[in-house]
Amino acid sequence: MNIKLAIVDDKQVNRRTVLEKLYDYPEIEVIMEARDGKDFLEQCKTAEVLPDIALMDLEMPELDGISTIAHASVSYPDIRFIVLTIFEDNDKIFEAIKAGANGYLLKEDTQVNLLEAIKNVYEFNGIPMSPAIARKAMNMLIGKEQRQQRRTSISEATDLSKREIEILKLLVNGQKYKQIAETLFISPLTVKKHVSNIYEKLHVNNRAQVIQLVHRQRWL
Repeated sequence: MNIKLAIVDDKQVNRRTVLEKLYDYPEIEVIMEARDGKDFLEQCKTAEVLPDIALMDLEMPELDGISTIAHASVSYPDIRFIVLTIFEDNDKIFEAIKAGANGYLLKEDTQVNLLEAIKNVYEFNGIPMSPAIARKAMNMLIGKEQRQQRRTSISEATDLSKREIEILKLLVNGQKYKQIAETLFISPLTVKKHVSNIYEKLHVNNRAQVIQLVHRQRWL
């Protein structure tokens, strides 16, 4: 068994700590290190081999962990994600799981716990959690703790322009380029250019992935 791993964290010292924790386990092969979500997605685009599992920090510049998981889960469905963070608050846990995280660990977790979590996800498609996180998740499920869920708009979650958002909505509704052009009184070539920009900004490759991402994030 050889588990290919990516470490995504904006702090080099944190990435080094994870490497040191896994150094004694030859079955774990770290094939990718990324300084933030954007860097991770860019590396995935050109990688000859993708990681089986990505250890994902939450608070990062450019693109945070939750947004990265949401995008990558659509574009790279075979990669599984374990959040590795210092945050224990309910909103972070819920948003990470909703985005597609397969596990949620604290950075303070031991070497053994980290290894077991990686193997659990890889071998059994499990959902490992730190004990403190598991208790909070259970409390959320049985209603002992209340949360306020807020639906994030497209404009809040992305850097799409107003025109790109208009085109995205029409695209998700099933309109072809020519129909979109007629609706917005622009040329099909302009529509095509906007769609290309939308794909680039959302880190997707086609209409099906756009629709899946929009519905998963409940943007419309």
